Amino acid sequence: MTRITEELIRKRAEHNDGVLATLEEVSLHQLNIEKIEGLGQLCKHLRILYLQSNLISKLENIHKLKELEYLNMAVNNLTKVQNLQRCESLQKLDLTVNFLDKAGLLSVQSLQQNEHLSELYLLGNPCAEWSGYRQFVVGTLPQLRKLDGKQIPPSESITARQVLPSLQQLLRKELLDEGIDPDAAAEVEDDSLGSEDIPETGYRDETGEMKRPWCPATRLLEHRETQAQAAEAEARRKAQQKSYCNPDDAKPVLREDFPTILEGEEVRQKNEGQWSFSLLESADGSAVELDVEIGRYMDTSLVKADVQPSFVRLLIRGRLLQLRLPCEVRPDSSKAERSTATGHLLITMPKEDGSSSAGLLAYARPRSGFTGQSEMPTKIQPITIRSTAAPSGSASSMEHTQQQAVQKAVTHCLDSCNDDDDFLPEL
Repeated sequence: MTRITEELIRKRAEHNDGVLATLEEVSLHQLNIEKIEGLGQLCKHLRILYLQSNLISKLENIHKLKELEYLNMAVNNLTKVQNLQRCESLQKLDLTVNFLDKAGLLSVQSLQQNEHLSELYLLGNPCAEWSGYRQFVVGTLPQLRKLDGKQIPPSESITARQVLPSLQQLLRKELLDEGIDPDAAAEVEDDSLGSEDIPETGYRDETGEMKRPWCPATRLLEHRETQAQAAEAEARRKAQQKSYCNPDDAKPVLREDFPTILEGEEVRQKNEGQWSFSLLESADGSAVELDVEIGRYMDTSLVKADVQPSFVRLLIRGRLLQLRLPCEVRPDSSKAERSTATGHLLITMPKEDGSSSAGLLAYARPRSGFTGQSEMPTKIQPITIRSTAAPSGSASSMEHTQQQAVQKAVTHCLDSCNDDDDFLPEL
């Protein structure tokens, strides 16, 4: 629910430089306002007030607007005309598409004290469907010159005043037949629709769908439900945005060493640094080659490599690149070279069975824009590969690791001592 506050009125008074003391016209339409408040105290010199397309259920708190000439209350929740008796300057009143029914038509007589009222609009209200509607209103308010945009000639005004008593009797009879007290309907009082707690107006059918009649309370209920859903969605959006943008949450965890893989644990694909890479079979088909683009200015001491019979791992600046291999390889015969020109790291891993085919490279996924190098430059940087025992798996893996037992406890970082003179470390 939007409240009429001083700040809101100042925003809507830009044409008057935000000055309220001399403000003569303000538009507060389509703001989901439910109650009129504060206008009589903040801008007493208003002449034109637009409040159409809101959720206002009662005309109130505007009796201090002595200079008000035009009031637009179209498309609201009004059921009675009230609290306008002291608006002595009122000339035009628009109540189009509200909820004034035949009983509410009796409250029109409260406008008899507005001597300067010349135009009244009641189209779109249930009362306009009554057969004697126009003559009743014209006869009740002889000061009118236009009703629903149609001119009222003197002859029509005289005729309406003549038939008014009979129309009043007819209206009272119809209301009594409908179980409505006409005297209570004619009283100008609070209809309680502006309260905070609004009772449910509908019911759920057999399918569980809510069915509500079209009435002021239904408009308020549906608006508040929509407002609550929008607030909940906004809260979820902000929470999600905070989780994405919070530096503490987004800060990556840097690894100091390779994670331990327990016996029987599945080796999962990981690329924590989002490195561009390719995992392909060599040209002669005797080895599997992993080409990783890590940048030419990265210090070699920040890179660690680990080759196992069934997978290969790289630790680059504390971020893990872990890939399962398409076939079994020989870690002891593997070699790693890094180009001093481009910084590409090429790991060549000979196959355990040279005659086997690694054509199905299910895990080779070069990133978009990756430019691998088919030939290593003449200036290369040989590096040492860490090779430890693989986790228990196939029998061939266990046999191979037993043959390579001498390397079980050996851990090597990529040796930066062989850096070429042209190699520049990262600043």
